[in-house]
Amino acid sequence: MFAVLRILFVLAVVLAGWSVFRYLRTGDRYWLVFLRRVIAATLALLLLFFVGLVAERFFWL
Repeated sequence: MFAVLRILFVLAVVLAGWSVFRYLRTGDRYWLVFLRRVIAATLALLLLFFVGLVAERFFWL
């Protein structure tokens, strides 16, 4: 589970960096929207994994 989280986090960092790079080169607002979506998806995944870890902690028998 943590390997998947690490891979997704690295992918999110690369996508965020690419979108900032493309925004600075082109000035197109699409890349800002793309960056916002990457950040939102990353936060949603982190929340999902956190809830999963808490549930595992409390309901592990």
